[in-house]
Amino acid sequence: MTRFILSILLVGAFLVVGGQGAIADDAKPAVEAQAPAAADPCACPDCPDYPCCECRKAKPAPCPAKYNNRRFLENWRPCLCVPCCDKGDFWDRLKARPLTRNNKIWVDLGWQVRLRWESFSNIGFGAPADPHDAWMLFRTRAHADLHFGDFARVYVEGIYADQWENRELGPRPIDRNLGDLLNAFAEVKADGAMGKAGVWAGRRELQTGKQRLVSPLDWANTRRTFEGVGAWWSKNFHSVEAWVTNPVTIDHDDFDEANEDVLFWGVDCTNRTQTCMTWGAYAYGRDIDAVIDDTRYTVGARIDGKIPNTRFDYDAEAAYQFGERGTGDVSASMLSATFGWKPCARCGDPRIGLGFDYASGDDNPADADTGTFSQLFPLGHKYLGHTDLIGRQNVVAARLEGSYKLADKLTFNGWYHMFWRADTADAAYNAGGGILRAAGANTDAEVGSELDLMLVYALNRHWKFFVEWAHFFPGSFIKNTGASEDVDVWYLGVQGTF
Repeated sequence: MTRFILSILLVGAFLVVGGQGAIADDAKPAVEAQAPAAADPCACPDCPDYPCCECRKAKPAPCPAKYNNRRFLENWRPCLCVPCCDKGDFWDRLKARPLTRNNKIWVDLGWQVRLRWESFSNIGFGAPADPHDAWMLFRTRAHADLHFGDFARVYVEGIYADQWENRELGPRPIDRNLGDLLNAFAEVKADGAMGKAGVWAGRRELQTGKQRLVSPLDWANTRRTFEGVGAWWSKNFHSVEAWVTNPVTIDHDDFDEANEDVLFWGVDCTNRTQTCMTWGAYAYGRDIDAVIDDTRYTVGARIDGKIPNTRFDYDAEAAYQFGERGTGDVSASMLSATFGWKPCARCGDPRIGLGFDYASGDDNPADADTGTFSQLFPLGHKYLGHTDLIGRQNVVAARLEGSYKLADKLTFNGWYHMFWRADTADAAYNAGGGILRAAGANTDAEVGSELDLMLVYALNRHWKFFVEWAHFFPGSFIKNTGASEDVDVWYLGVQGTF
């Protein structure tokens, strides 16, 4: 708690210093204020409040298109009639290339390259076999999106991911995939008075909402994908997506195959009709055929947006799980919320926020029933600390976050997390869903806290660089159940997208 209070004071002092020039200007005597004002290179903007909620209006698709986490969602069709020589960016000349004179058949080509150096100290809290280790990760993705008019397309995306310098604890499944298909599907589309719709079949990445439960997991060197069939519908700012798939299991040296022992289906709806609000609802089902069968259904809702006539924003999501595991019943839940504020400062466009996360645990692991929430296929790295020591299972977490633009292209981001076990009879879980520390007879709730500090430099729309330090402070549960040294993690990365 002391660290949390100190963090709040530091953020407060930082904002005060950022705005003290504005305060000083107001405090000048009236005579001095009449003197001609020199040009202020960091003048305070108008700082308008967020507008009242109104219906969104459709905007023309831009050219060039904005890069997307799932590259097959990028719309480069508006660039189809732009002459190649008029495309000022060399890499945009690979986009919307007509293959026929009438432009009915065209292709979009793209790729991405990423390097990330990682250094971990005491990742096992200082256990005897726990190393101080560092390694380099390399990943490249390339795709071809072949369109046949506006009604059909074939999308293929390959990936090559490798690790340089072996980890002393052994390779992680998410680090190496020496050449494979990340996406490979055919899609048929239609456009009419009822909106746009499409069906697809093949291998395809899935992503919903804020990626708390379903994500391609871009942080991993290999990303996550699925194989099956799906359909979608959209009209204006309404959309529905449905799928029936099997997750693809990564094989480092051979072709990846779908895991037929795991069935994952879902229906996800999103509504963005208001300028200040987006809401969604979903139902997912996952059936694991294993030594202990696990069939569970997840129903939930989410909402995010901005509060009109203020400078506050919000994001919330809640879900409930039910089903059967082995001979017992499943009953579990999760809740996540973030509340943010963008003060009007002279420069830096600062934002501070408070976050809360809850995922239920099992109050009696000895019986057949299950109360531990399953995080499904998440992007845990984004919400519960960048050391990836904590996952969305049996956890209560509080978060203070902030961002500040140090320069036009340089942004500072910081997070401070505090973690407790939701139920002291259950274990603490990591970002991959594995057990971080077994429960045993210990009844301490405090798992620990974490400080994450990051600098991001966006050179242009293609290249970005970042450096980050993350430090985990073990709490009483970790300290009283085994090794408990502080954990340090360093990341240094560069990514180019084309």
